[in-house]
Amino acid sequence: MNNLPKENYAVNLEIFQGPLDLLLYLIRKDEIDIYDIPIAGVTEQYMQYLEMMKILNLELAGEYILMAATLIRIKARMLLPRDETDSEEPDPREELVAALLEYKKFKEASEILREKRLLEERVYVPPAVGGGNGSKEKIILSDDATLFDLLTAFKEIVERTGPENLYSITAEEISIEERIIRIMGQLEKKESITFQELFQDAPRKIVAVVTFLALLELMRIHRIAVRQSLPFSELRVYRGHTFSDPQSPLEFLRNITSH
Repeated sequence: MNNLPKENYAVNLEIFQGPLDLLLYLIRKDEIDIYDIPIAGVTEQYMQYLEMMKILNLELAGEYILMAATLIRIKARMLLPRDETDSEEPDPREELVAALLEYKKFKEASEILREKRLLEERVYVPPAVGGGNGSKEKIILSDDATLFDLLTAFKEIVERTGPENLYSITAEEISIEERIIRIMGQLEKKESITFQELFQDAPRKIVAVVTFLALLELMRIHRIAVRQSLPFSELRVYRGHTFSDPQSPLEFLRNITSH
């Protein structure tokens, strides 16, 4: 997208992991049987997410393009007539399913190890009123939402704005800095806000896009955190652990981008 407020502006986040992560996300979101993937539908959704990443100028690694080509190739093979008499003819999805299962196994193992490491940070026992040993009830804090969760919510926002020529808006109309100030201002008034509240004053796609980029930047410097109570549930935006840092987010951004 050539008319973003910052020329060649790109975002690269640690939560942005890889194409197998995106495929697993789509499978879980739609409750798909991993052994019987509807390849046409999944390919269409995968391409929609890649297009959204291009619009946002997110750094798109070559492995995402390679996976897109793989999905298209599998889709083409699935459309070819199969020999029903040949029971040993391989399913075109076989290699993809094997790769997803292997990746899923290691991902789940790493998540278990991570949960154990962060357990003390994620579990908080409220102190008892007036002293004592405290309540036995544990409040478990949810993990941060992934970029794919954010893209799903953002896709719904963009679809509601209706058709518009993104390339006809001048870059000077809206800036990431302006949207950062607005997001920070909203969270100074409230402990948290919904993802949709960030876009209440963004009737045009260009404003929504720049707001989303501002959100990603604030997440990257930990001024905010985006969480959900359950997988695929509503996203809420909270103050991050550096929200009250005396250095303004704009000063911080200028310092890191000047090096």
